[in-house]
Amino acid sequence: MREQKKRTGFTIIELSLSLAFISVLSIAVMLIISGAVSAYRRGITLNQINTLGMDLTDEIRATVQNSPSRSIKADCDSLFSDTEEAAACNEDGGYKFVFVKKEAEVEGVTEAGKKIPVWGAFCTGAYSYIWNSGYFWTDKKVSDSVGRVGLKYTKKENGESAVTTHTDSDFKLLKVHDEQRAVCISALNVDINNEKNAIKYTEENPKFNSSNFVFDITPFFVLDEEPVDVISKSSESNLVVYDLDVVRPVEDSSQNDIFYSASFILGTVQGGIDVKTDGNYCAVPNDYANEKFDYCSINKFNFAAQAIGG
Repeated sequence: MREQKKRTGFTIIELSLSLAFISVLSIAVMLIISGAVSAYRRGITLNQINTLGMDLTDEIRATVQNSPSRSIKADCDSLFSDTEEAAACNEDGGYKFVFVKKEAEVEGVTEAGKKIPVWGAFCTGAYSYIWNSGYFWTDKKVSDSVGRVGLKYTKKENGESAVTTHTDSDFKLLKVHDEQRAVCISALNVDINNEKNAIKYTEENPKFNSSNFVFDITPFFVLDEEPVDVISKSSESNLVVYDLDVVRPVEDSSQNDIFYSASFILGTVQGGIDVKTDGNYCAVPNDYANEKFDYCSINKFNFAAQAIGG
């Protein structure tokens, strides 16, 4: 009888099973890698926010500590020629010389008629900090009548004064050498033509209704340092300020001390950040399907500092 030739190789069924196993294994590996990458990105973002938040806390606290410890209320008496205005300023503790902010409605965040802060300034008496809300960098639309705040100032060039305007307003947190608190004062109604160079400020300020509002400090002094965008100078380019709030300073007349308490909110540009009075959070992932939700993070930082400068 003729000997039958032996055949070797895989059957179609065996090959199909092998391919199916390899496919399942590949999917599992990809899911593990994707999860690891997402966790890594999330960790990097959280680390960036915490690092930048602590750096800003140390930065602003150091600025406050080196700011003048003289009474803010004393400026009320020296700047107002009208006794009633001076008394009202004293009763307010000169708070408007220290902190100003603008509130507006933000589409998809605030309910109709409700507003949240979108820009503001904190004037320490050494340096002033001006901030624009992160909502100006997201797809959330701020009220049509409100735009980013800018800064108009005078600086020295080649020994002479020259007017320069920070026209782009494209800063997140600007630091300005401002020993006269001119940034905050410029947000008020200003009258510098009377005998005491008095400042007139009221609750209702028409400037605050302008979409092109600028802190115009040109009538007050000449800057000897260029303003610095504190956040853009850092590596955390996707992080923005969503709020900065300063409590009315407390003065201890017996010790000639001034105590400041403040807080600020940092978050990512992406992720559907929602800043409200009832909490600060990222959007549900399904609501931001086109966003890199792994990158979303938000945190609030609180600090207190004592002014001990001369």
